[in-house]
Amino acid sequence: MTCMGIFEQVREEVKRRGLLSPGDHVLVAVSGGPDSMALLYCLWWLRRDYDLTLTVAHLDHGIRSDTSRDLTTVRAAVEDLDLPLIYERRDVPAFAREKKMNLEEAARVVRREFLERAASGVGAQKIALGHTRTDLAETILMHLLRGAGPGGLRGILFASPPYIRPLLGISRKDTKTFCIEHDIPYAIDPTNLDTGLLRNAIRLELLPYLEKFAPDPEGALARSAELWAEAEETLEWATARALEEVRLDNNTLSVSRLRKMPRSVRSLVVRALAAELLGSERGIDRVHVEQVLHILEKGEGHAMATLPKGLLVERWREWLRFRFGPPGAESGPPTEGEWEIPLEGEREIPELGWRFRVARIPRPAELVPPSPYVAYLDPRKVSPPLCVRTRRPGDRIRPLGFPRTKKLKDLLSSAGIPPEERDCVPLICDAAGIIWVVGVRLSEDYKVPEDAVEVLRVEAERLR
Repeated sequence: MTCMGIFEQVREEVKRRGLLSPGDHVLVAVSGGPDSMALLYCLWWLRRDYDLTLTVAHLDHGIRSDTSRDLTTVRAAVEDLDLPLIYERRDVPAFAREKKMNLEEAARVVRREFLERAASGVGAQKIALGHTRTDLAETILMHLLRGAGPGGLRGILFASPPYIRPLLGISRKDTKTFCIEHDIPYAIDPTNLDTGLLRNAIRLELLPYLEKFAPDPEGALARSAELWAEAEETLEWATARALEEVRLDNNTLSVSRLRKMPRSVRSLVVRALAAELLGSERGIDRVHVEQVLHILEKGEGHAMATLPKGLLVERWREWLRFRFGPPGAESGPPTEGEWEIPLEGEREIPELGWRFRVARIPRPAELVPPSPYVAYLDPRKVSPPLCVRTRRPGDRIRPLGFPRTKKLKDLLSSAGIPPEERDCVPLICDAAGIIWVVGVRLSEDYKVPEDAVEVLRVEAERLR
């Protein structure tokens, strides 16, 4: 590929994928190697197409002692192009020891923190990285060797905001050619030649070997990545809908609904909710998902699985609950306390861990609530003030459909609420008594009659 052909391909990918918008301020991560130097000059030549503002960021990870040439190379480029430079040196090995991470993971965390902080400081909307098609091929092969699914086999994406990767369609050979033909100096990181590191071994040994069997293994892997990305997008769409179908609240799933789904869909749903609560899928392995599926598929009773970062999954009859902390140690509400809620409006009660919404609405045609966390009451039977509290000794309620009252503890037990969670169940009450055991049962004394024109809709939502 000719030098201008390389630039035109980058320009076309940027346009086709919408990586840049007019007026963007882009922070360009530049290490001094051929990939990032080619990225910098390509963006420099694209700046008039999009009226770009460019700022260069260079991080010295403190891993090598011979990094002065990297900084010299980057400084020469920013002086040539008259661009601002943000430079920082960090001790990544010390950070890795402190956080008990491997060096590669620690470098990634430190680099991401530096780039996002630098972008925020200068008001840059996007951060450009110099990943190439070679990096994409290496990543796919690494993930394949580790047994990754579609999410891992799609490799690196052209855009994952705020990051963009304009060079992902061209190879590392192309970036070197680009730099040489344009007399752009670049530095070589000697650690990239160490085949004791898996990524380097794949690039220097495995990819060249694969050329014996395919003329362009990088290109073939890149095409596969596009197909896997499409498949993953479809799976994410389907998983979101399946999760919505089985979800009872922010961190609880319905066992019966989940068990009606194919096992592969259960796996996706469990992984999705765990990732949502942990903030990322990183560290959630197949073995963790299998643990949750195992307790899901057991008979009735109490069972528990442990996921990364202290996330626990408890199965209790109809509930599959995800929560943080040691077994039985919910950071729940106090056993005593009472909070008034409006007859119309919303109140969030952080110390209780719930939000409540109350509204007077026309009587719906179907009086079965859409979830266990919504109740319809007859407003004429409510004796203000309306309040929420937790259980007290001697509490009784006449459950919907029952002729007599029942001990609250017996109702909670028959509903499958684990003993350690019964003090955490909110009770909606009025001056006369318990109206609704949230998520469990409404009182017969407050049910909506056939002649009602309006109902009081009460919704409970668990806070994160």
